[in-house]
Formats: sequence, C-alpha cells, structure tokens
Amino acid sequence: MATERFLIAVFSIFGICVYFVYGNSFVCLPSSDNWYAMSENNTNERLQALEEQVKQLQKLLQTDGATKHTTIEGVPSDCEEIYSSGIKSDGVYAISPDGRCPFFVYCDMQNGGWTIIQRRLDGRVNFYKQWDAYVTGFGNVEREHWLGLEKIHRLTRDGAQIYFDLQNWDGSKSDAHYKVFTVHGASTDYSMNVNAHGYQGSFKELFSYHDNTKFSTYDRDNDASSSNCCKDYADGGGWWYKACYRLGMVNGVYGKKEEGGIGYWDTKFIPLKSVTIKVKKINGVC
Repeated sequence: MATERFLIAVFSIFGICVYFVYGNSFVCLPSSDNWYAMSENNTNERLQALEEQVKQLQKLLQTDGATKHTTIEGVPSDCEEIYSSGIKSDGVYAISPDGRCPFFVYCDMQNGGWTIIQRRLDGRVNFYKQWDAYVTGFGNVEREHWLGLEKIHRLTRDGAQIYFDLQNWDGSKSDAHYKVFTVHGASTDYSMNVNAHGYQGSFKELFSYHDNTKFSTYDRDNDASSSNCCKDYADGGGWWYKACYRLGMVNGVYGKKEEGGIGYWDTKFIPLKSVTIKVKKINGVC
C-alpha cells in the first residue's frame, strides 16, 4: 500500500510554513521574510519562489510503488540552477549537487544564485564544535550556520568559486573572490585546494596560504603546526588551518575582537563583525 502524503500550508503573522506529511514525519519550510510586509511589486516573485520550493519538496517525497529512489531526479544541483530557471528571491531551497540525498541551503539570488555555506551574524550559534558536527553541519540555514563538510564537498568536488563577504566593526565591508575552490572527501579529512589565480578582492590575497590543507577541529588536529591551531589560537572554531592561519579565523568566537574571535591575519589580527561564505560553479571551461 502506497504511503499516504499530505500537503498543508500554514499562514501566520510569522510567515508561511509548508508541511509535507510523509507517514508520521514532516518537513517545514519557513519563508525567509514576513509575508505581510511584502510590497505589491515583489508579491508575485515571492509567491513564485514559494511555489518552486513546494515543487522541490514534493520531489523529495516521490516514490515508485513501495521502492524509494536512491537518486532524486529534477532537484536542482545548486542555487545558480534555480536562479537560471527564473527564481530571483533569496530564501531556503532544496538542492542535490550529485543527484543523491537532497538538503536545504540558503540561496543568495540577488547576486546571481550563490549557495551559502557559512554565515556569522550575531553569535546565536556556538561554533565551538567537534569534528562530527563540522562534518554534518549545524545552525539554521536562514541565519547563522555551517553547512557541513560533506555537503560542501558535494557542492565543490568538481571545482567551484568561493566568495567571502566580510563586514568590519566600523560598518565598512570587504570581500574576497576566488575562482577555483575544491573540498575533497572524507578519506582526505576534507582537504581543500584553492587557486589564487584571478583573485579579486578589496584586501590582500590571503586564503591561498591554506591551499592543500586538511580540515581541523579542536578534537582532530590536522594542521601543519606543532601546536593545535584550532584549540590554541581560534578558541575551537574549525577551519583549514596550516601554521596557523591568514584568512582562517571566520569560525572563531563572535564578538571577541582579539585573536580567537572572528577575523583574519594581515600583519595583525583584524576582527570582523559578520561573515558570509558562498560558492558557485566555475564559469567557463576548466
């Protein structure tokens, strides 16, 4: 007997949640904005975005008789693919980079369909986490979160662009854009490669210092230093540390304006108020 499926849309002053009840379980997809605050100009666009999200969730629940598919056909591979289909509203969407195991991400559509993999905004999420948490991900994709090394690997395994959007405590902003970024699989401890060729940014190129390094957490020290960079310098925030970091303190303690807090190193520690990291497919032929 086929599993019974239901679709329930709940409207409230807090937004819209779409529930897909699958047997005794459900998925709730909240809207990213207060729908009562929408202007007439963007109502249709946001409704179109919600409709796309509903379609994606329906695909996650499709079965063929009593056999569940191990691959998901029709689910977009990333935010850029959704953007190319005409959806231009920021928000939470389901993606599947490799046709398997879809997951939710936050899409930056206003800048062309970037998939956000990390965001620090207000310190609500503690980034002092063990290895397993950094592998699977944690936080709320609508706000502060780390997407998870396995998901980032699936998004970047064939090469991707990576973009750092940084805000300083004085309100000024900085950015760093790398055109080639790859995270390898679990057997490599999620080692990372980044190429500085074609770097574009508002400050000195720093991230390539971390090229060809394994990911480290305070309970799994994979860096090239005799010390534990994550534990001794970053107050437990995981990253691709070398000996120890340049652009690599983005998972530190929120609000701390000295080493161990969120920031980067350029002759001295530069503290940051917020960080958003996002990825996108490489343009052109690799």
